[in-house]
Amino acid sequence: MSEEKIAGRFKRETANHVMEIKHDDGLYRHLRFSNPKCRWAYWFDLITWPNNLVFRGDGETFAFSRVEDMFEFFRSGLWQDGSIHINPHYWAEKLTSDRDSVVKYDQALFERLVKEHVADAIRDRTAPRGISRAIRELLENGDITWEGGARRELEEFEYGETFKVSCVCGASEVFPDAHDAALWKIRHPSTDGVHNVRRTERVVGFTFEDTYEWQLKDYHWWFLWACHGIVWGISQYDLARAAAVQGGEVA
Repeated sequence: MSEEKIAGRFKRETANHVMEIKHDDGLYRHLRFSNPKCRWAYWFDLITWPNNLVFRGDGETFAFSRVEDMFEFFRSGLWQDGSIHINPHYWAEKLTSDRDSVVKYDQALFERLVKEHVADAIRDRTAPRGISRAIRELLENGDITWEGGARRELEEFEYGETFKVSCVCGASEVFPDAHDAALWKIRHPSTDGVHNVRRTERVVGFTFEDTYEWQLKDYHWWFLWACHGIVWGISQYDLARAAAVQGGEVA
């Protein structure tokens, strides 16, 4: 799921969230964000202590460490116009929890790469006729719900093979299947009475090449959601602190 879609999803799912400050003592903080009418849906906590921030909630927990005040580190995600701009690649490098957990095989990414590759081949006229139908069948019926299956489908895919039959007399013809090619060898007039002078050459059809280089993983939607939650949650905390200072509640 794209970051833009995640941003929209986060706004919808936290539209009625409010902040509850459970603890606030310098760098030791515990903030909870939830919908008062449905506290179990997409709730999350931000917990900090020196050099650490933990995001926990309605999904996997993520722990980060970079600077003494991790709120200061993540404030870079809130721009002056109030918009949120996350940096998942850089922020993932600051994880002290399992970094591999934030990237997952993305079937939508796999399908997009396949379609783009085939579209390029069609544009370059290197793809056989009917390739679009074959690709549609691959995406609909192939074992592509997991990375291992998707890569195997790419490695084994071939479409549009042909069989070229030629004779020493100079005649040749191309057939879509081996049976028709064999019939031609039998029926073609022989000039020397020896049939084995004719040969059949299998011409490989369309295949996917160098797919081992394809990156089929992308950041998991929950990690992107959490990144938005961290920046947004800190902004709500900062607004509350500013209001408290202005009202004389904080010295």
